[in-house]
Amino acid sequence: MTRFFERNITLKIISIVIALILWGMTPSNRDPLRDMSFRDIPIRIENQQKLSENGLMISSEMPDTYCFDIRAKSSMVRYIDKSKIIATVDLSEINKTGEQRVSVQITGLPSNIEIKSLPDIKINVERIVSKTVPVIPKVAEKDSAEFGKRYYEINPRFIEVRGPESLIRTAAYAQISISLGARDKKVDRSLMIELLNEDDEIIDPDFITINPEYCVVTIYPNKTVRIDPQITGEPAEGFVVMGQEVKPGEVSISGDPEVLEAIDSLTTEVLDVQGATGNIVKELKLQQHEDIRLSPGEPSHVQVLVRIERMINRDVNFGEVELRNVPRGLHAKLDELEDDMIITVSGPQSLVDALNPQSLKVYMDLENSSRGERVYPILVDNLPPGLEVTNNEPKQLKVTIE
Repeated sequence: MTRFFERNITLKIISIVIALILWGMTPSNRDPLRDMSFRDIPIRIENQQKLSENGLMISSEMPDTYCFDIRAKSSMVRYIDKSKIIATVDLSEINKTGEQRVSVQITGLPSNIEIKSLPDIKINVERIVSKTVPVIPKVAEKDSAEFGKRYYEINPRFIEVRGPESLIRTAAYAQISISLGARDKKVDRSLMIELLNEDDEIIDPDFITINPEYCVVTIYPNKTVRIDPQITGEPAEGFVVMGQEVKPGEVSISGDPEVLEAIDSLTTEVLDVQGATGNIVKELKLQQHEDIRLSPGEPSHVQVLVRIERMINRDVNFGEVELRNVPRGLHAKLDELEDDMIITVSGPQSLVDALNPQSLKVYMDLENSSRGERVYPILVDNLPPGLEVTNNEPKQLKVTIE
């Protein structure tokens, strides 16, 4: 056996060389087939408008790029320009909801190249629905107490959200995040809107259209002003208005800074006391002003009490008369006092009843007098405000000055 391989070695080598030459001359061996993979091929979506016209939309992530495999002869590979390859997805045939498989068409390859794998793309399709939700402000904890006292406006107060049914069904409200800044300054900002569900979780906005996407919030500064009730008319004869009480006596208002600076009080609607013979208590509405608003929590009505009392008379006896302003160097002597000397005091009943007769000072003023006997009028001092002396007996007394 060994001798067989040792004989004719030259002939054997020549045979092998000829075989190799013949194998290399075969066409398939000169231009072999190659497998290639293409990654990150951009996807172009067609007829998405058709999907919208059918009231449908894609509610799952759509890939931006696509991957596929080809088999081609080595000589053809150099003619492939990857930048010209596009993967196209046509949505025109989708007319129902749920998970759908859409085919991909590849363009930009030479015509005689075999595509080995062209996997479908899975998408989820849902009905398009819309919903109106309120816009609610979200305030930082450090500003929450102050914000609760200030009047604000949000424009618009309601927005429309549109998108896949599964998401829109969970939408509960829209939210804007607010910061106050200086207390005496007006805040006027355009803020982006976020959509939240009933669990106060932010809903992914990728598949949702919010209209509008921004809203304007205006927050006005505050000022505390007094309440001035408007009282008209006169009580019945023999009665008088003693005063008034307002509860609350002050309210907080909001408005532009220049408007607040010019106002110190709010008036009420008119309360007529004509012909009244007793106290009047009534709830009155505060007058509206075009450029100001009541701050949150402030009442739009106040309670007004008008105290009305009867006018009465009271006779007060007096026994001493003080001689005042006696000229220097002279001596004044009062003639004998009468037994029944009376001062009549008039005024509202509560004041008259509260009068302490001992507090009154009865006197005669002798200023610029001279020697001799003269009659001087009786005067009363230290009379409480709201009372008056309507009569006194006697009206005058005789004084001798020496």
